[in-house]
Amino acid sequence: MNVVVTGIGAVSAIGSGEAFFEALRQGASGITEVTILDPGESASTLAAEIAEFAVEEYLESAKTYLDRTSAFTLAAGALALRDSGYSVAAGEGLRAGVTMGTAYGCLGTMGAFWEGVLEKGPRLSSSLLFTHSYINTPVSLASIEFNLAGPHGCFCEGAASAGHALAEAATQLALGRADAMLAGGGESLSTYLYRGYAGMGWLSPGEGGSEGMRPFAASRNGCVLGEGAGFLLLEREEAARQRGARPRARLLGVGLGGGLAGGGAAAAMSAALAEAGVAPAEVDALFASAAGMREADAAEAAGLEEVFGGRCVPVVALKAALGETLGASGALAALAAVHALETGLLPGAPNVGESEFSLDLVREPRTATCHYILVNAFDPRGGCVSLLFGRA
Repeated sequence: MNVVVTGIGAVSAIGSGEAFFEALRQGASGITEVTILDPGESASTLAAEIAEFAVEEYLESAKTYLDRTSAFTLAAGALALRDSGYSVAAGEGLRAGVTMGTAYGCLGTMGAFWEGVLEKGPRLSSSLLFTHSYINTPVSLASIEFNLAGPHGCFCEGAASAGHALAEAATQLALGRADAMLAGGGESLSTYLYRGYAGMGWLSPGEGGSEGMRPFAASRNGCVLGEGAGFLLLEREEAARQRGARPRARLLGVGLGGGLAGGGAAAAMSAALAEAGVAPAEVDALFASAAGMREADAAEAAGLEEVFGGRCVPVVALKAALGETLGASGALAALAAVHALETGLLPGAPNVGESEFSLDLVREPRTATCHYILVNAFDPRGGCVSLLFGRA
């Protein structure tokens, strides 16, 4: 698979752009008391929110209205393209596409639109909100904003969404249907999402105990929601070199698995390694998908044991700092992995507590020589995607 990463861009609760990577180096956490929504009667009050954000700082054109997911998407996409030095003139983007993962898309705007319908009737409700309420609105806006007229698509499978978007982008490049693909994911917090997760008992402290984001911990009792977006510019290696781009990393293998509880974790990881021709013993670090859910974390840990045996590969639990960003999570982990391959810095997992499993969990930022890093994007109720990145 001759696919290289030439640009990365992040928008998150711990920072955006270069500030994101500096926060990783400092071991920062973006989890605080939620202020941008009303949690209602939920026992949960935490979130990894982006309290202050101005999309105008990232885009050249003014916007009348954007849903938060769309705003995060355009900002992260702009950062990735700027990082790569890649731009497409209007009408010349047939060889450049965009794929995106999102679990719930523009849920906040959709809810606001339907509240208007119920209050005022369909004739007086906002048509502007309606046009910005689709789940694929963010990826469509990105295609228009950046003149990406090649293959594009929206993937919706919970926390595995961005993994599927990256996998599809790699496929389009490998098949020669595009020279460059902007790929990643985005998600935003909303009252509907927060209260919905709380009502299902998926938020910490869903099963009692103290509230917090503790992946793999014995005391884990649910997730803490987050928001943000992450995008990578993937290119065919030949096309990247022809335009003089500097590859930051390589995407070497992609693996898909079935349900997480049904052995999908090990299947996805094994498939990614097999496609790349890399043995488990050669993997220098793993960015886990764990989000503090009891069954899901246990299933991923079991998959790690099956693939790596008794070897304790360093495990990064990025969601301990970023929260469960759902459709954005796999992309944020992927670009953090690219940064780790370049710098040798593995992000820590703040405030996790004692692990239930025999894992080499990276608790504080750690330096390590990394040649291969495996990234998991698993959904507790969906499928599994694993991505193997290597040094450029």
